Amino acid sequence: MKKKSGYDVNDVNSAEIPEFVYESLARSLLPVIQKYYESDEGKRAFSEWKEKKEVAEKSAT
Repeated sequence: MKKKSGYDVNDVNSAEIPEFVYESLARSLLPVIQKYYESDEGKRAFSEWKEKKEVAEKSAT
């Protein structure tokens, strides 16, 4: 018998997740994410992330 390395796509240990599960998860998380980014803390965190990204892009070029 041939020994397997890793998992095959159709292996028993893997499962295909239906699209409606992703959509349901996204619909439940979206309001929470929007509320966070509309808050002062979220706006500050986004601003800091954006600045770090711009610095990283400038140093990469």
